[in-house]
Amino acid sequence: MRPRFKAWAKPYLDEHPEVSFSIEQLNGLPTYYLEIGAGKGNFLCNMALKFPDKLFVGIERNVTCSGITTKKIVEKAISNAKLIYADADVLLPNLNDNSVDALFLNFSDPWPKKRHHKHRLTSEKYLAQYFRILKKGGRVYFKTDNVDLFDFSLELAALSQFNVVSIDRHYNGLDPFDEMTEYEQSFREQGLPIYRLILEKL
Repeated sequence: MRPRFKAWAKPYLDEHPEVSFSIEQLNGLPTYYLEIGAGKGNFLCNMALKFPDKLFVGIERNVTCSGITTKKIVEKAISNAKLIYADADVLLPNLNDNSVDALFLNFSDPWPKKRHHKHRLTSEKYLAQYFRILKKGGRVYFKTDNVDLFDFSLELAALSQFNVVSIDRHYNGLDPFDEMTEYEQSFREQGLPIYRLILEKL
């Protein structure tokens, strides 16, 4: 569930341009890790703190979530975490080929109605974009609590150019190259299963 609109969020984003990247700046980077749908920023910030030698960039289209994430980055003085307040549909087609080290999809909108499945971030059009922008050996890390979305993603992954590295229907969260999101923490406290899929560009 998205947070209620916060009037301070957009002015705060404008006050901290040092946290934001343009498409041009992003395409000028030699290496980075990308999260699509950064939410309130727990995953992005904690990964950046855990791996200070790597640059983590989040994409978030919700202004309130973007403001909350930016505030966390500023208050924690995290220099290797950046945020782009934009829609992935606009950003992804403009990213350079073979430019992303890894891509994270954490608890994306499941778009449950069948007519909306094309909007799912693991649909055919998105997987094709991920394959294009990832470097050779780059991976997609996908986590969800929604079994229907997970099964859908497995079917589309099998038809894609990606190699399926791992399918986990009871992910325990012990992968060192991972952090919990706000949603994940809540789901785990409720004892709900977490599903995880890892894809690789060979």
